[in-house]
Amino acid sequence: MPQLEGLLGTSHFRVLIGRVELGFSEVSRLTSETDLEAFPEEPRERFETVVLRRALTRDTQLYDWRRNIVDGKRDRRQVTIHQLDGPGGRIANSWRLVRAWPCRWSGPDFDAQASDVAMEELELAFDDLIWVPPRPARRRSRPRTSTQGA
Repeated sequence: MPQLEGLLGTSHFRVLIGRVELGFSEVSRLTSETDLEAFPEEPRERFETVVLRRALTRDTQLYDWRRNIVDGKRDRRQVTIHQLDGPGGRIANSWRLVRAWPCRWSGPDFDAQASDVAMEELELAFDDLIWVPPRPARRRSRPRTSTQGA
């Protein structure tokens, strides 16, 4: 009987912007669709924006990236989202947002009657969405033993 593959959760993931890993509490749904009505003769692929959400700290990296765009700089980056097979686990799936750029940055709501954590959001537009095939697991090399006779 074939063994069923384990189901994967959505609570264990890593996000890299370029080669830098940043912590996020939430990543919105990844969506790729074909717009048939706009161009019935020539279908056009469309990717919905992705929203990254995290607790606000004194780190301004995300805001600075958005500010580059506002200031007219072409600052597109590769964003990689890794789904892990458990806490601190191995990468089960990966997706790459190609030539991503922040189209919106949002800071926290302020409410003197609440005790919520201040959050920031970065909304990303991108040119392509690629489901990256997993890398094969590396085999450990066995130490060589001598086969000379005694």
